[in-house]
Amino acid sequence: MTVQVRPAQLKDLGAIETLYRQQIQEAKRPPLKRQFASSRLWFLLNSTFASILPITSAADHVYVMEDSKRRAINGFVQAETATLGPNVWQILNLCLSPELDRFNDGTALLDHLFNEGLKRGVTKFIVRVPVDDPVAELFRARGFTAYATEHALLTERVAERTTPPLPGWRAMRRDDELGLYLLYVATTPKPVAAVEASNFAEWRRSFQPGSWSARIPRRAGQPRFVIERVQVVGWMSLVPGGGGRPHSLGLMASAQPAELWPALVQRSLAYVAQHQPGPIWCSLRHYDEVGIQLLQREGFEVIASQTLMARELPLKVPARMRVRIKDKRLVPQYG
Repeated sequence: MTVQVRPAQLKDLGAIETLYRQQIQEAKRPPLKRQFASSRLWFLLNSTFASILPITSAADHVYVMEDSKRRAINGFVQAETATLGPNVWQILNLCLSPELDRFNDGTALLDHLFNEGLKRGVTKFIVRVPVDDPVAELFRARGFTAYATEHALLTERVAERTTPPLPGWRAMRRDDELGLYLLYVATTPKPVAAVEASNFAEWRRSFQPGSWSARIPRRAGQPRFVIERVQVVGWMSLVPGGGGRPHSLGLMASAQPAELWPALVQRSLAYVAQHQPGPIWCSLRHYDEVGIQLLQREGFEVIASQTLMARELPLKVPARMRVRIKDKRLVPQYG
């Protein structure tokens, strides 16, 4: 079979949707049934899959694999510009017909995406896949490295409780951003921060509304609080849900003192129960194990676990032209 990879067109929408539904049916087979349902919810909460359908959007990059003889589409890959910057693409979907070879044909799609990205100055690609999903092996074979595991925890309701006192708790101000960034650096492993936000400017850009990292969701008008004890040592954010979506809870705290995490969770859940009752979810990383355990004790259930992976590609730039010594007299001199 002779195949070619090309940009998707409006006429391809039906074939793309069909491929996606085929993948749904494949993923429903045990033991991935529950995991796929969870990852589908994850897309609804972070980056809805339906966003790929209006492929005329300049922010989306969709490429299809087509059988040259039958003119049939049997695979596609889709990415979008990540909030980390214009030189970073997030891969949202990679779908192949069941009869295709995952590694050979998947590699062809990914390599085409890499080449298209390099033409546009893209040097980093990120992707999040369900834990234990076989497609992760394809990404590893193409140079992706796992740098974090993210867990989504959900509860249908938070039990009412009294608001416990918490020294240093106050509403977050704009001038707290630097303190929050320092807390992020202190609580995030260096390999993770190197991918997400290696400096303050990248951190501010990456954690804007719609960020691919749900650890610190932001939206205009959302309630945000910090715990300040000389410096910022804790943080809580609540993004109200709507349209069937649960509320989004963001938490971050220093490892010391040991009682800080339990106090932050209790104060945050008391606020949620009083102001935003209903289903609520929280996304925490593997290094936030204390927070995960505390939420599970409060009735939260891990509905999805995803591996965050990244690959950096060297950007080819024109070499500086060298001037021979005997020709230097022809080069204009200034100063």
